[in-house]
Amino acid sequence: MIKAIAIDDEENALGIIKTYGERIASFQLVAQFTDPIEGLKYLVANPNIQLVFLDIQMNRLNGLDLAKSIQKQTKIVLTTAYPDYALQGFELDVADYLLKPFSFERFERSIQKVRALVEPSTLEKSALPKMKADQQDFIFVRTDYKTQKLRIMDITHIEGSGNYVTIYAGKTKYLVLQNMKTFEEQLMPYQFIRIHKSYIISLAHVDTIEKSSVKIGQEEIPLSESYKESFQQFLDIHYKQF
Repeated sequence: MIKAIAIDDEENALGIIKTYGERIASFQLVAQFTDPIEGLKYLVANPNIQLVFLDIQMNRLNGLDLAKSIQKQTKIVLTTAYPDYALQGFELDVADYLLKPFSFERFERSIQKVRALVEPSTLEKSALPKMKADQQDFIFVRTDYKTQKLRIMDITHIEGSGNYVTIYAGKTKYLVLQNMKTFEEQLMPYQFIRIHKSYIISLAHVDTIEKSSVKIGQEEIPLSESYKESFQQFLDIHYKQF
């Protein structure tokens, strides 16, 4: 059961989250706040809250500033009508970014992402549907002195080297100053899995799995011994093999 609260200075926005939330099993919206200060006080007094739906532009306190005060174990989903804040949100390591107005299906996908982060054991029980990225799912990355929007469905794999990662999307590569752990957590719900200390792959793009490597197109990516067991378990749970 995911316990969540919503903070938004618009009553209508809170009403939509409440209505959508009532349609999702093992999810409970326990409180709603139009005053961000009151919402933050509630979080301090109730550390068992696992998720916060948080608007960005609010009268008393900016949502991005409030997010910096929230404990890391509490996941954040930003809700806003302004896409310009997406990069700042991802830099704060938020779980998701919902652009208003959002559909129930997009809201549900957000819950699935959070569930995969706070209840990883449920993945082993096949309790979660497998999420495939679609046109609506994207990330922002800072590369070559600009901010680049990338569709998750276009990313084939990610290679880490020191404090940098290289994101491969089709025939294009993007070098980003970021760590592998951040991408592993953000992309895990979309069938991305780590198979090597330096590689994360998208299962949607895998062509062949060999004894010590995985092939994506012409790329041969090493499959290390330390990740083989978890990789095989994931395949056994989610995919039929003949």
